[in-house]
Amino acid sequence: MRLRNRQQIGLRSLRPRFIAWFGGFTLLVFLLGLPVTAQEPSPPSTHQLYLPQLFSPEVPNTFGLETSRISAEKGLDLLNATQTHWVRRNGLAWKDVEPVEGAGYNWDAPAVKALENDMITAAQSNLNVILVVRGSPRWAVTPYQADCAPINPAKYAAFAAFLEAVVERYSQPPYNVKYWEIGNEPDAYIFSRDSVFGCWGVTSDPYYGGEAYGRALKTAALAMKAVNPEIKIMNGGLLLAHPYNPERPDETRAGRFFEGMLRVGAGEVIDIVSFHSYTYYGPGSAEPLGPPVDWRIGYLQDLLRQYNLPKLPMIRTEAALLCFRSTPECRWAQADLLTRLYVWTIRDNLLGTIWYVYDSDSYHNTALIEPTDVFVPRPAYFAYRQAASILVGATYLGRLEGQAPTIEGYRFQRGDETRVIVWSESYTAFAVPVPIDATVRCYDRDGGAIACINDNGTVRGIAQPSPQYVIVK
Repeated sequence: MRLRNRQQIGLRSLRPRFIAWFGGFTLLVFLLGLPVTAQEPSPPSTHQLYLPQLFSPEVPNTFGLETSRISAEKGLDLLNATQTHWVRRNGLAWKDVEPVEGAGYNWDAPAVKALENDMITAAQSNLNVILVVRGSPRWAVTPYQADCAPINPAKYAAFAAFLEAVVERYSQPPYNVKYWEIGNEPDAYIFSRDSVFGCWGVTSDPYYGGEAYGRALKTAALAMKAVNPEIKIMNGGLLLAHPYNPERPDETRAGRFFEGMLRVGAGEVIDIVSFHSYTYYGPGSAEPLGPPVDWRIGYLQDLLRQYNLPKLPMIRTEAALLCFRSTPECRWAQADLLTRLYVWTIRDNLLGTIWYVYDSDSYHNTALIEPTDVFVPRPAYFAYRQAASILVGATYLGRLEGQAPTIEGYRFQRGDETRVIVWSESYTAFAVPVPIDATVRCYDRDGGAIACINDNGTVRGIAQPSPQYVIVK
């Protein structure tokens, strides 16, 4: 179904024909006892379980998307109908602004002008841009060749001067950029050619290049804050594919990159810790949509404590369920994971999670809308919109207790309503206790009404891989 204007976007009845078709598939899955499945590759084994430290239950708006552009041509109307708070743009390339050392800054480069238009549009739409700054000029990375490679220490001052000019220009109207991310996946290994990744990783270094990146980040952050102390700076989102394991140092050394940053004081100048996590779609896993606890959160918090640093806010700046082939089953599973992901984001008290990527299938078919027709939402779009409508402005209360072991459920409060979200990998009966005189409403993952009643103080249903909502008033 094609949604063509803002008035149409909000209508519940305008859901894609795909959902009606797939409802039959889901019923068949139920009858056969074969839930839609996905799996995440297991990280190298480690002897420690990293659990996140829970903070205050207060919930900001955690919903965010990465976009290739922020424009009507790339689906801005549908995006604006979702209560999205964060928009990540990757981003501003130093090499576009200062291709020649000492020759001044070229703000008229086409890529820069396009990005500026996006920042203005985002500000007009009350979206909080996370601006990724990356792509060093060749003269700044010698002896390396790739624009993502480590900046030569002799050019740190030039990097800092560039970022001073960038913050001076873009942290004020009409751009109003407050959140800055320095690089993207800097813990990727050094490439031989340009890339949107890192790439500061040095395999022979005990901390995988993290100390060098930390020094550059510290120099940059101090210069940026001198221009505008109100901005918020985060490290380049960490790839962090696995934790460091001292029993397998050569295979897991990349897991020490963040520690290398902390060793040289970078943790004292950043405001937010940024990391990435992905799940791969595939059958046959005990946790088909990935584990309910992201080990990276506890792992990074442990390192901060080891270096006597405060509990810095954290944000997951890239996440998605990756589909190597764009099949209906995988798209449906993406919608299931997306809902869970934002519930987990609030449970773990992250600032947000950024779904990668809203308007493009460039990285394993993760778009929420059809890239060739931006008024055609996919299942994950409806799941995202519904989750935001339920969770934005709510307060986390805790787990839904007293359920079967296969059920995962959580409780939230918004105003005078308790909002419960529940799912299970297998079709399993659940029972939500409610006040005997409460009114209840129930919805499926995408916002469709489900028949339910308050049965003498209990709301009963069947949990399934697609999350369901129970609203109690």
